[in-house]
Amino acid sequence: MNTFDTPAGFRDAFDALLAATQRQLRLYDRDLSLLDIDAAPRLAALRALCVAGGGRRVELLLDDIDRVARDHPRLMLLLRDFGHVLEIRQADPDAPRPDQAFALADRHGVLLRADKSAAHGTLHLDEPGNATALQQSFEDMWQRAPASVSATTLGL
Repeated sequence: MNTFDTPAGFRDAFDALLAATQRQLRLYDRDLSLLDIDAAPRLAALRALCVAGGGRRVELLLDDIDRVARDHPRLMLLLRDFGHVLEIRQADPDAPRPDQAFALADRHGVLLRADKSAAHGTLHLDEPGNATALQQSFEDMWQRAPASVSATTLGL
């Protein structure tokens, strides 16, 4: 278990979790503001996961999706190119949502922040026991998520 207490520490922990991901990455957070997801190395790692094929999935579940398209243009390009692998949804605003933010790598890695508004938390790279309850919580919220982010703009 590794602990972190700064935004930079959080991003480093996410990078370590992303590097350990073989098939499925799931993230639940308020938004992507702490993550700096458009940073070149982080985006390259996400792209590598997307191009690997073989049933890989990246699922981002956010409380607020309003600023995703505006604040994360490189992520939107990745979504455009790999919409079959990468999906971004908004958590159901009418359903209860946990105070914690977390990311899950496959069925064994967990990045956990006990409070979505804080940067401190823990990284567990190989603890399937910690991942099981969070996987179920994520799946329940994912199934209820009413809206998703689209990389294409429809118009006349």
